[in-house]
Amino acid sequence: MKNYLLKKFAYIVLLCIGIGIVVVHRSPLLGVGWSKQTFYVAAIDTWYGSSIDKQAHAMWIDDDSGEGIFNVKCVSDAIGINPVFAVIPDRMSTIVVDSLRAWQKKGAGIILHGLKHESWKEWDKEQITKDILDSRQKLHILGFDTCQLLKIIVPPHGCNTRPIREAIKQQDCQMVTGASLINPDRNVFQLGRIFITPNTDTIQIRYLLERAYDRKAFVIIGTHSSIPDNFSKERVLQTLTIAKSLGFIFDIQR
Repeated sequence: MKNYLLKKFAYIVLLCIGIGIVVVHRSPLLGVGWSKQTFYVAAIDTWYGSSIDKQAHAMWIDDDSGEGIFNVKCVSDAIGINPVFAVIPDRMSTIVVDSLRAWQKKGAGIILHGLKHESWKEWDKEQITKDILDSRQKLHILGFDTCQLLKIIVPPHGCNTRPIREAIKQQDCQMVTGASLINPDRNVFQLGRIFITPNTDTIQIRYLLERAYDRKAFVIIGTHSSIPDNFSKERVLQTLTIAKSLGFIFDIQR
């Protein structure tokens, strides 16, 4: 009986190691900012799989659309890469609305981030769906081209529940999670991202981007310009320069 249990335990350990190897191989950045969600998203992506892109792609998403967007625009103009703005329709000032609307016409991406940035964690599917639809409607009223919204949604506060996933899938969109990982390709439903902050080690970022590029992965670079202490123009510019020099394709028209 004891030998049987030891063998069973050994099989379980080997199975876990095997799963871990596959997950790490498929999600190149597992291990940065470890969390339950990071492992969950990586494991789900591994389980379902998807087609592999022929080239490495990248996207830059800035959360919340506050006054910090003008710092984002400075970096964007310097590097020649269009950012994607996760907008909160009911929390944008007039100058932010006018600026984002003009930048959208010039190629910047706009995605939804909750009408008022209220947490969806305790909401049911119907409430979440209403918030998504109300967000689109408010953007339409504000003069945005809602036909050009990217089909990606960032749940407020990084929430990730079954009703959220179901509501976003129903809208035929992908969702950006709170998982710190690089995506195996652009076709997975739950997308992880890597936040760039003033404390980001650009040497480590170069190494991670090189790995991701070799695997033809999809990197989402995240920033939070609405929180000045979490945003560094220098670090973001350095990161984007590295990605661009490696050959990542920044094509936001998905």
